Parts: sequence; structure tokens; C-alpha cells
Amino acid sequence: MFDEKIFLVFKQENPALDDLDLIEKILVTGITLSTDKKISVTRKDKSAEKQSFNGKVSLDSVQVGAEGAWSEEQEQAVQYNEIRGLNVQDFLNKINDIRKKAKIDRIYVFIDEFSDLNTEEQKQFSVLLKKLLGSKINMFFKIGVITDRYDFGDKVIIGRDIFPISLDLSEYVEKYNGIIPALKKIQDFISMVIEKRLRIFCPEVKYENIFKIKQDVLYNRLARQALGVPRTIGLILQHAWQQSCGGNDEQIGLQEINYGIRGARKIYFKQFQGSVQKHLVPGFYMEMWNRILEKALSEKIKHPDRPASHLLVDPIRKEYLNVFCENFIIHLLEENRSSKVGGSYNLYSLDYDICMDHNIKYAEAKDEFTAIRFIYDSVLSEFDAYFTKEKLRSYKCNKCGRIYDEKELFQYNVKRCFTDDEKLEEIIHMEVPRTQGNYAEVEIKILGLISTLEEEEAMSAQEIADAVGCSRPKVSNWGSRVLARRGQICLKQKGGKNYYYAVP
Repeated sequence: MFDEKIFLVFKQENPALDDLDLIEKILVTGITLSTDKKISVTRKDKSAEKQSFNGKVSLDSVQVGAEGAWSEEQEQAVQYNEIRGLNVQDFLNKINDIRKKAKIDRIYVFIDEFSDLNTEEQKQFSVLLKKLLGSKINMFFKIGVITDRYDFGDKVIIGRDIFPISLDLSEYVEKYNGIIPALKKIQDFISMVIEKRLRIFCPEVKYENIFKIKQDVLYNRLARQALGVPRTIGLILQHAWQQSCGGNDEQIGLQEINYGIRGARKIYFKQFQGSVQKHLVPGFYMEMWNRILEKALSEKIKHPDRPASHLLVDPIRKEYLNVFCENFIIHLLEENRSSKVGGSYNLYSLDYDICMDHNIKYAEAKDEFTAIRFIYDSVLSEFDAYFTKEKLRSYKCNKCGRIYDEKELFQYNVKRCFTDDEKLEEIIHMEVPRTQGNYAEVEIKILGLISTLEEEEAMSAQEIADAVGCSRPKVSNWGSRVLARRGQICLKQKGGKNYYYAVP
């Protein structure tokens, strides 16, 4: 970041940097916390049987001589077992000294990808986090987690030790009292982001210099495609700009925006498709996706002039759609949405570009996506057997879709639904197909995306990182040092960079 000469001057004026170097070394190597000494003695006996005898006889005397040798050696070795680490309070004291020397009011520590740790590692980390939270040195922590994929154990309590800031779209839908007002807020946010970026990075450039599409049309389409995911906005505009550079006026219009939307969606779908192909995600997810799309298309055929873009799903089946939501093929919009026919459901939408690609009308008013045709439990119930946790018997009602555990019905000889008195059908449990490896979500996306790329489509580490939402070193290190060495992917060098693609 700095010219070397300028950095030397800066370092002389800021002695706290030397303390930072010390902290860095300690964090890597640790300091000695305790030692124990173990003495081992090795005794070596060496004996020599070397003997000699001599004698001399004369008339006057007799002389006799004898010689012998024997030796003993003993060795002693001292071994030390050393435990290296870092005392938490010593670390905090040093950080506080640095903060004061550097004249910094407060320190923020950002911990991302917490959900990539397994449950045991999360609990271990939480023990350390608890000690750091009460430090009172103006050091604050922000921890990034995926909803329903974190466990702080009993050491850190949400609402007492740390406080949640939800980034889930469904939370904002509830906050703004519905998906339609929330979409308007997303459009306002996108407008603010684009205008601020132009003002900060290139103040001499105006909206009209880059775009030839009306602002309300641009923000409308970006909001429905991104649905609160900033990374998607960047991908769309990046693809749109690259497309516009080949034109005469080099401006982004409706055609270029549609191209950018299509490009972002293809990347996300490739991540999902490759994950299934590589058996990182169970294969039945592709079958489930095809069944969902088939139902949407059948509803479109029945009523071409009516929307078929949204899904209503019983909350007990929320887990079924998590993989699709993680890959932005389906979006969770709202929880506990009432249907016109009664009942409370989770509201989802198909990806906006998938709707455009299949000429499915996209619902824009709340009355449009609460009809009975949007209820998808009849489709998803076919996959109940994969998701029922226990291997105890379970039953489902084919009329309302409710699932009952054996313990709820054990006293009844004839199992019937409590709601509509229909006879229940037993669920025959199925084993979830085994997946390859124990990969975190971001690793599944990286390997999934690369696994769909032909050699001529090879992508750099930065391009893959932008697409899956992680750092470039994560892709570079894991791709080059692990996946390529295992023969799971191929790489080639071009312009001093590694480019990754699938094994032919």
C-alpha cells in the first residue's frame, strides 16, 4: 500500500506498528506458557578384557608383570516439553496499549464464514469469544453466520452477549410490512449504491454517461433479480458493461441489462449443477428442481396471462429449499404468509431470469401470489422420505400435507389426520445419497462452478471469488494446492494467472 521510503517515515512516526509486528509473531508462534523437564539417564558400561602378562627369569631374581584395563561411561539427556500459546489477558492488554498509542477510539473485529466451522469447532471458538467479549477495551466483534447454521453453545447467549443484525430478506419484508414495500426499499437501496459509487469513484461521470436505460426500469429489474444480494448487482452490471463495450455508443441499455441478468443467473445455476454432478449435493435436488419448474410451467400453460413465479410452502418443508436458496435459484421472501384458501406458508419466488427465460409472468401484487395454485406441497411431499430426521415411523396426510411422528399417533389403531380426518399414509424412509467429501458451502460452490467450465470457459481465481462471494486467496489456495493436486480440476496459466476448468 505504501512506497517503501514513505512507509519507513510513517513507521518512525508511529511506534505502535512495532507492537503490531510483535502481536503478529505471537499469534503465529505463541509464547511459552509452561514447561516441564524430563531427565533421562543412559548408562553405558564398557569393559576391556585387554590383559597382558610378562615375566623375566634370571639366576638372581624372578620378575612377573601383568596389565588390565576396564572403563565405564554414563550419558545424561534433559528434555523439555513446552506449551506455547497466548494468555488472553496479556493479549488484550497489549492490544489496548497499541490502541492508545495509535490514538484509536475503538477496534472492530470482523469474523466471517463462522458457519463453515463444524459444530464442535464453533463451540470451541465460542469459549474464546466469551473471554474477549468482556474485555472493556473498546474492542467489538461482528460475526457473519448463515441462518440456522451456527451454534454458540452455552457460553455465548444471543441477546445478552451479542445481538443479531439480520440480513435475511424475509426479516426486511416483515419490517416493511410486506414484499411489495420491501421491494420498493430494495430499489431505493440500489439507486443509492449506484449513485454513491459514481460520486465517490468517478465524480465527473454522470448516470447518463453510462446508462441509456431509464432509472426506474434499471432499478426495478436489478431489485427483482438481486433480491437483497449486493454481489448479484455487481455481477449483473459487470456483465452488462462488458457487453456494452462492443457496441457503438458503449452505454448500458435494456438489452445489456438483460444480458447481465442472464450471465449472473447462469453462474449461480452452474454452481448448483456442478455441485450435483460432483456429488457434493445429493442428486435428488436436481430431480426436485425439475419437478418445481414443471409445476410452474404447467400453471403458466393453464393461465398464460396470470403469474406463476411464486411458491407457497408449508414451514415444515423449509429445509427442503435451503440448497436452492443458497444458490439463488429460489428466494425466500416471507415467512407466515396467509393463503387465500387458509393456512400459513413460507413465500418463495423463482429466480427472476428463470421466469424471463421461460416466459413466466412475474407476480407484482400481493393478491397475485396467495392463490391455491402457488401451493407446492404436493410436489415437495414426494421428497419427504429424504428429510424426515428420525428413523421412527412417520405419516403424512395426502390432502393437507401435514406430517405426523409416530409418537403423536401411537395410541390410535387407525391413523387419521386431526384436521380433515383423512386416513394417513406411512412415509417409507429413504437414505440420503452419500456426498463426496465434507466441504463447506463456499467450497461446494467453488468446486461446483469449476466443474461446469470447459477449457475455453476457464475462469481466474478473482472471477470465481466474485461469483461465489469469497476471497481470491481462498479460491487460489484451495484450487491450486488441493483440488488441482488431487486431479479434481484442471488449471492453466495465462498472463501470469491461473485459470481453472473442469477435468475433461
